[in-house]
Amino acid sequence: MITNISCRRLLWMMVAIFGSFQFALSQNSNDAKEVTTTYYVKNAFVVQKPGTVLSNTSILIKDGMIKSVGPNIPIPFDAEVIDADSMYVYAGFIDACSHAGIAKIENKERPKVTNPGNPPKDLAGITPQYTVRKAIGDKLDKSMGELRKLGFGFVHVVPRGRMLPGQGSVLSTGDLKPSNSIIKENISEFAQFKPARRMFPATTIGVMSQFRDLIKNATFSNNYKASYALNPNGLERPTRSEELAALYPVVEKKMPVFFYTPKVKDVNRALILQKELGYNMVLTGVRQGWPLMSSISATRNPVVLSLKLPEEIKDEKKDDDKEDGKVEGDKKVKEDEEVKKGEKGEKDEKKEKAKKKKKPKKEEDPETKMLKERKKKSHDEYVSQAAVFEKQRINFSFSTLDAKTKDIRNNILRMVKGGLSENGALAALTTNPASLLGISAMAGTVEQGKIANIFITDKPYFEEKSKIKYLIIDGNVKHIKEEKKKKKKGDGEKVELAGIWSYEVEMPGQSQSGTMIIKGSGDNLEVSTDTSDEPGDFIDGTNVSLDGSELSFDIIVDGMTYSISVEFDGEAFEGTVALGEFGSFPMTGSKKPE
Repeated sequence: MITNISCRRLLWMMVAIFGSFQFALSQNSNDAKEVTTTYYVKNAFVVQKPGTVLSNTSILIKDGMIKSVGPNIPIPFDAEVIDADSMYVYAGFIDACSHAGIAKIENKERPKVTNPGNPPKDLAGITPQYTVRKAIGDKLDKSMGELRKLGFGFVHVVPRGRMLPGQGSVLSTGDLKPSNSIIKENISEFAQFKPARRMFPATTIGVMSQFRDLIKNATFSNNYKASYALNPNGLERPTRSEELAALYPVVEKKMPVFFYTPKVKDVNRALILQKELGYNMVLTGVRQGWPLMSSISATRNPVVLSLKLPEEIKDEKKDDDKEDGKVEGDKKVKEDEEVKKGEKGEKDEKKEKAKKKKKPKKEEDPETKMLKERKKKSHDEYVSQAAVFEKQRINFSFSTLDAKTKDIRNNILRMVKGGLSENGALAALTTNPASLLGISAMAGTVEQGKIANIFITDKPYFEEKSKIKYLIIDGNVKHIKEEKKKKKKGDGEKVELAGIWSYEVEMPGQSQSGTMIIKGSGDNLEVSTDTSDEPGDFIDGTNVSLDGSELSFDIIVDGMTYSISVEFDGEAFEGTVALGEFGSFPMTGSKKPE
């Protein structure tokens, strides 16, 4: 419950923010603001779009938009300057299809259905009217933040579910409230060959049959509605079906169906349905597309390839070389010991025996050898699929639907090693999905007028050891610090987060201090804070999350959300307090003695 004192504290902080802002505007142009929504990225290599790199170029960003890109842009007095000399700027990547931001559906008890042959549509997984806005609610799942850290600035999010989960929307990956994150709403219908449980459609064939019926009924219903609107004389009033009405844009070819087709059988089934029913389709999450390359090329369907790859096969030859080296090393140690113990003649004799004892490598049986060769060939086909699509001049984008976050970057680099050009990979992550999703006017390239969802790396992105140094998403800058290796047990003193910490937040012309209390451990942390102006009036944190040494939580006061993210190093921490459109404030702190 928010007290009057808490409300007064909020007003005090807002006055401080706005007062300092007005104060900064009235100062000499040499006196830059400490906190701002204006950023100046100075002297970088700007990868404007695939194949175009601008050297010694600066970028002016204001209120989350790119205002200018060029070599000699004047630096505004209120800009925060990011010295990006010798660094590389990229447009934020675009995930062409994902469940990011939507929490996984909990396994509930299967509902009892009186008529499994004709169950309620929602229980059968047929909810084409369902939207991402409803699926997300008032909280984004942490998976959105994980994609942001990898350089993704936009995500085409589709609901979770079975046959027809609902409509997809494009979201920014920033820290804004879900309702403010939506960039373009209800742009697609998501479908998959995922049967219902113990009710119709319970098989893949049943899903195909149900899908045919829905599209045909939606076509008839839409045409009848149009006829009735033109001349209702003698016609029955049309009945309303939410499921069919949601499919009207599909049958009118105004909304594409993003059909999840990871396997070659799924691709073939989707192509059959499209040929029969004639809607616009995007083959999505494709993992085995190369066997049907000619069919895909002939239909000119947009393709979204999966960023999931099979586990990397180790080079056995290198492993054998290491093992041989280890055997030789062990023998050398034994020989040296024998030299010390025995006489020269005995030593020479044993050396000869040691050489002879080297066992010849055991040959594999033909069956095992053939199996390994087939496995290697299949692995290479998965990894080189994107390169094959590029050579066939089939435009494609990438999806993270099945991919584990920790594997995404490495899998992109594996595809490049497998023959995909760097420009082709970058296009699949930026310009291609921007065009596919209809957001080219606001995303996909680093140009004036675009949303400033960008990231900055120390080296070209596709170099194996390159690292993201800065993220600029939704007008907020985050400096990415190099992650420290986590200490193993026994490798030093372990710092306990639970306890009382002092903190200080630097605001324009003002600093705010207070106390932060942390209780619990691991995933069961509780955080509360007060201020030095009103000590003891603690407010509990929400959305508390601990990722390694980084703690994040929200403080909500009178509807305003303060998003706090701090990283601990020993008995100190530093981080930021983000206040939506008002920007971020540096925050530091240290642990108090017991």
